[in-house]
Amino acid sequence: MKKVKVNKQTALRDFLSEHLNISKKKAKQLIDTKLILVNNKRVWIASHMLREGDVVEIPTLENNIQWEIKNNILYEDEYIIALNKPPFMESEGGKNSLEDKLKGFKKSRKIQAIHRLDRDTSGVILFAKNRAVFEKFKQLWQEKKVKKEYLAISHGEAVFRKKVVNIPVDKKYAKSIIQTLKTGSGFSLFKIEIPTGRKHQIRIHLSKIRHPIVGDKTYGLKNITDPLLKNVKRQMLHSYRISFFHPYLKKKITITGKPLSDFENFGKIIRLL
Repeated sequence: MKKVKVNKQTALRDFLSEHLNISKKKAKQLIDTKLILVNNKRVWIASHMLREGDVVEIPTLENNIQWEIKNNILYEDEYIIALNKPPFMESEGGKNSLEDKLKGFKKSRKIQAIHRLDRDTSGVILFAKNRAVFEKFKQLWQEKKVKKEYLAISHGEAVFRKKVVNIPVDKKYAKSIIQTLKTGSGFSLFKIEIPTGRKHQIRIHLSKIRHPIVGDKTYGLKNITDPLLKNVKRQMLHSYRISFFHPYLKKKITITGKPLSDFENFGKIIRLL
């Protein structure tokens, strides 16, 4: 993180544009990452007015994660393919999404994401090789016949071994089964199973029980003073394992994805991995 002291009142977007010698559009894109700190607090409003004496911290945005599709295929058969998704990439829906890249890699426009992970969440994600397979597997999700397990590194040392959280998300029933794997250095490593799959469910539930995920820009800590935390560029949440009964092969399939290097490195620094 680079610290810069403000010497005159100005909008955050204009300040970054001038200081970094970039367009206001690019400055706005940088602000949208929610990684800009003003006086140790995240700010993601481009028009936020800076005052003389404010300290703006600007992240270095290089992504040091080395990732290629061919090295991150976790499972493949004639119906589906599973990847270990990197952070900072959309699951589906447009150019440069993981779905789009996989279509190019496999030279097939029929490939379709069966489910999705948040942009900054890493881990196991499944793709169907054609529309019929997509519909068949989508049914498994709708019938809640897929076991989904995540790893998360959160703030605070949990005092429970296992906790079931039933807190509605967007007024819909949501259930998370949280198991504490390890604690220390003011953090906890959790394994979370989600029988339901509401948007941001794990992030919301962990925040509600006072263990927000490290690096979560929406539901996490607002005031960040620790230099170690300032260098965390995304939420420490990883889709670790998916299990299901394969509707075509007629057998149980379990797919596990190792945490990506940024998750692993942070976990090692705080001695939870």
